[in-house]
Amino acid sequence: MTAPLLGFDNPRFHTGRNTSVRRGARWHGVAQACIALADGRQLGPLALQTELRSFDALEEADLRDEHDPACRTPAGLLRVMQQLYPGFRSDERVTLVHFWVE
Repeated sequence: MTAPLLGFDNPRFHTGRNTSVRRGARWHGVAQACIALADGRQLGPLALQTELRSFDALEEADLRDEHDPACRTPAGLLRVMQQLYPGFRSDERVTLVHFWVE
């Protein structure tokens, strides 16, 4: 079976652990994925660790490894989530997807 594609519009990865926050539970429990970059390139497959959380319970410490610097605070992440997911509300469930880049 082929690993699913985890797409990124703004891939600003750093060495080590990276985090991406996704709406809903679709990515929760997914063990690996290929990273699909906006320019068509792919990385991986990479191992994933996931956490299902309520958005309004997230703190800055949860977002310290967020790949996009604009999303490293709850307020910044909320602005981006509302752009990416029209109608997104701060009381929704989200999945924190952690992966490692060398």
